[in-house]
Amino acid sequence: MVLARFPEPFEFGLATAPAHVEKTYEGDPWQKWATKGNVAAYSNAPFRDERLRFLQEPEVDLDLAAKTGIQVFRMGVEWGRLAPQHPAATGQHIQNREALEKYREICLMVKARKMKVMMTLFHHSMPIWASADGGWTNESTAEYFLDFAKEAASALSDVVDYWVTFNEPHVFVLLSNCVGVWPPGLSQPPSTTRQLRCVFGDFLAGMDRIAKSHTDFYTWAHSGGLPNPSIGVAHNVAHNVADNYFLDGLSVATTENLMKFKFIDSIKSSADWIGLNYYGKEIISKGGVKIDDDVEYSESGRAISADGFFRVLMQFHEKYANDPKAKFKSYKITENGISDGDDILRPSYIVEHLLALREAQRAGMNISGYIHWTVSDNWEWADGYCPKFGLVDVLRHKNLTRVPRGSYHLWTDIVGNRTISLGTRNRAWRNVAQAALTKQPRRFCRASDGVTGLDDAVERSVSLDDWRFTRLSQAEDGICYHTPWKGFKVVVEEAEDGQPQCLISPDGDATYCKRALKIQRELRCPGLIETSTAGALCQATPRYQPSCMRFPTKWKPCCCQNGACGHGNRGYFAATCPPGFQKSEDEQCS
Repeated sequence: MVLARFPEPFEFGLATAPAHVEKTYEGDPWQKWATKGNVAAYSNAPFRDERLRFLQEPEVDLDLAAKTGIQVFRMGVEWGRLAPQHPAATGQHIQNREALEKYREICLMVKARKMKVMMTLFHHSMPIWASADGGWTNESTAEYFLDFAKEAASALSDVVDYWVTFNEPHVFVLLSNCVGVWPPGLSQPPSTTRQLRCVFGDFLAGMDRIAKSHTDFYTWAHSGGLPNPSIGVAHNVAHNVADNYFLDGLSVATTENLMKFKFIDSIKSSADWIGLNYYGKEIISKGGVKIDDDVEYSESGRAISADGFFRVLMQFHEKYANDPKAKFKSYKITENGISDGDDILRPSYIVEHLLALREAQRAGMNISGYIHWTVSDNWEWADGYCPKFGLVDVLRHKNLTRVPRGSYHLWTDIVGNRTISLGTRNRAWRNVAQAALTKQPRRFCRASDGVTGLDDAVERSVSLDDWRFTRLSQAEDGICYHTPWKGFKVVVEEAEDGQPQCLISPDGDATYCKRALKIQRELRCPGLIETSTAGALCQATPRYQPSCMRFPTKWKPCCCQNGACGHGNRGYFAATCPPGFQKSEDEQCS
């Protein structure tokens, strides 16, 4: 059974960033930040300043990327490498012509491997001279960047297919100017008062200047500056939830207001497409991010939530689909991935998030591409080399030798076939479930505060959290998708009280059955829900609403409530009653 199909012209891709993969250079802001002790897992890493030697040996990762069959390779130019000196002192916005020519050469190598080039102009790395001027809080920085971007784009216009002006600008401004955990850091010790003042002062001012730079670049490009320009941004989004609604609800609301839509609102009339970077769910607790033992996380401390991905996509679709001021008509997923050096979670993570993407397409959202982060393990900002995001393992102690992981081959199969089958989904999840049931340890690169990166990974057991996508409405052949997820050496039956009970525990562990039940919950599509009466069917709409279901197998006949699937004390509701049933006064089918 084919659960998802991604026919052409949908594009698959892989993403990198210059500061992650290029060897350091004189004036490298991230290298200087790391030598001051501000980057975890840096000082203990072999060849730490080599990163992945992408400028010196680009063919290594380009070949690995091309062999997966992708259509788009996302890379970037490093502003500080191209402009190491202040333009006011040199009269030039690009001084390092040799580096510019090298970028052009790499673009040609990408094209020769039958991949398109997606070029990012600003990706979390600012020249030291620009930071000294105040960064994005200084209006002149925005002007210098615009001149730099025009010159770089003009030089590479014939070898680039897609332009990303800014990658996650609100993340950069917030962490650099307000929190101070990214270079250049803060001039004064951080405090809650200073951070709040910054968020509602320098942060908003910086974002306004970034929006103006983007808009001016877009206008210039579409006024003859570039041939056939295709311009967007890569905007970071997360599924933000409150740990405690009453204590943390305001923090979530503020985060949503400032981070999710504000920047896109400011550029929506100056974009050909919008790129979304999604990694997971953020559980907001007491102003910070919570690490919960019952939730599964990436090595970087991001909670995994394929349902959250779908919800975020729907939020954007519903907000901008009918907005007359929004010129963009499509989206690209410009980053999505997981740090998982053990490669236990990544195969299922890829599958579940692509299923969520496909369901968003079925709901009417125009998503034209999916770009996975990333090819090979690399430097991950202030987390250094601890988190392993790559489809390919990098043996740093063996001169950066590359070893493709199992997820590399899964990705290759998905890209080549342009489909996700039921078998693929089952096999990927089986590895996660078995690891959870046996409490298999895996790497984790976050301290308990959810913020601090670790020099050396610690062990954390695979969680019982079942984070699979639950909103899949149908398989590609149109039938309702339903699987019981059986086969983990445990037998259950329904007791008199309607609750599942364990009959066989294979290792004598009294808790094994409970763990197995939790990790094997059923997934049913909300489009067609079985009922307990004569096998009748309830049809629920809209299909991206939560399914009308109960675990394990008992179903109440259900009726509509305002045309939407929902639930309450009176039972579960759907859009129509099953054949032979009528809607009663208490909203039930009888």
